[in-house]
Amino acid sequence: MYAAKQLGERYGGNLAAYVPFKTMNNPTLLARWVTDFTEPAYSNGYPFDIGFIYSEDLLGLQLYAELTLLDINRNPLAGGQQTSYLLNEDGSWLLNEDGSSFIIADQTQVNTPLAAQLGLNRLHINGNFPREAFYMNLDLKYNDEQNVNHTVTQTQTIRIDDAVDDNSVYLRWIGLSGSWEYYRFVFNQEVSLDVQNAVIIKNFVSDWENQEGIEQVISKTAGQKMKVMAEDLSVNDIKGLQSIKYSPKVQMLVNKNPVKWQTIVINTATYSEYETRNGQAPFSVTFNMPSINIQTQ
Repeated sequence: MYAAKQLGERYGGNLAAYVPFKTMNNPTLLARWVTDFTEPAYSNGYPFDIGFIYSEDLLGLQLYAELTLLDINRNPLAGGQQTSYLLNEDGSWLLNEDGSSFIIADQTQVNTPLAAQLGLNRLHINGNFPREAFYMNLDLKYNDEQNVNHTVTQTQTIRIDDAVDDNSVYLRWIGLSGSWEYYRFVFNQEVSLDVQNAVIIKNFVSDWENQEGIEQVISKTAGQKMKVMAEDLSVNDIKGLQSIKYSPKVQMLVNKNPVKWQTIVINTATYSEYETRNGQAPFSVTFNMPSINIQTQ
């Protein structure tokens, strides 16, 4: 993560803006959540998490996540603020294939401290929010000895996606800062079949009457391609989605219960993203599905 950024950033390092401290007098310098999106999109019923950094300065503190549901005008809903301490179901860490810690926020329990796990962590969000909720605000906080609360992160607004769930394609990928990003494509997706690399041999014919053919195919390669599309996206969403095109790890959700992901390969190309004068534009990307196992002669 550190080597990917350019020189000239604050503190000379790329993750300075994401590192939280106990106290920060300037609210604009609070730690950022680790995401490529200005406003990530959450879909009810789909796995989702957002990354944050647990720094040495937070050791010994009982961090908790504060989630505030907002209406379509971004005003708080009645009873929309939910405070939950961060914990794992059994107090242990659920490690993923990328080695990062997966923190589970359980809204039914309180006063459970977050274990001191330094580095990049992922806060899991899982809830069926009401139809009146269009956005949510997320903060990480702690209370000191005088029970005064302190905020250690910037307020992250997350959009609650209310699009119809009709053959949606749900993708996740490792973003620029090392955390997983998620997006659900709900537009009509295009599937194509790519067959190529046919290996052909020419047979010597001695019996023309009974010979099946002069040329014979002994092998082929084939695979499906899918083009996912989204219409009328904002430039901020497109900039967040750009990292999917050069991410080293992209996966598609193939099963919700239990959650199962399938690794896919994004086609490399030069992409047309958006026009600078327009505020909205369509977005599309094509990826290869797993190869088809073909019989050979």
